[in-house]
Amino acid sequence: MGTSFTVAAYLQVVRGYDAIQTGVVFTAATLGLLMSSLSAEGLARRRSQRTLITTGFRGSVAGVAVLVGPVGSTSTAWAFVPGLLLIGLGLGVMPTPSVNVVQSAFPEAQQGEISGLSRSVSNLGSSFGTAIAGTILVAGLSKGAYAAAMITPAVIGLGGLAAAALLPRAPGGPTPHGTPATAPGTHA
Repeated sequence: MGTSFTVAAYLQVVRGYDAIQTGVVFTAATLGLLMSSLSAEGLARRRSQRTLITTGFRGSVAGVAVLVGPVGSTSTAWAFVPGLLLIGLGLGVMPTPSVNVVQSAFPEAQQGEISGLSRSVSNLGSSFGTAIAGTILVAGLSKGAYAAAMITPAVIGLGGLAAAALLPRAPGGPTPHGTPATAPGTHA
């Protein structure tokens, strides 16, 4: 979310794009998200949750890295498309396995509370990421404020990647309560 705010603010304030032009540039992220989200259930059947989550973080961090590069070297908005597409692809593949990892670790009786807590933590993380990156961007303390603001979500993404690397390797394996974990939309 910090990346979305930073890129949108940069395109509108620095590059002078209006909301429609900025939205057209962001179509790449939407397409990436749509493509990987539509394939998430099938991927969850063939790949471990850990693999999907780490792949999603890698794609998102790579997308941020690509977005830092084109700023000084080109004046075209097309330079933002590959990075936004990578971010969309990465973000679209992560929700299904990450929700499954969290929810499969708790018994059925606690699923409502865990679901709410999981969404709250996710929203809190998005808010913090946006606030930190946005503060760096709008403070404009240096000539490279955009790059500094973009590095923030990349570092946070690397932290997520490190945490995802600690997940069990087995696809679906047993949960701590002895029931097999299955991908959402599949049956045990």
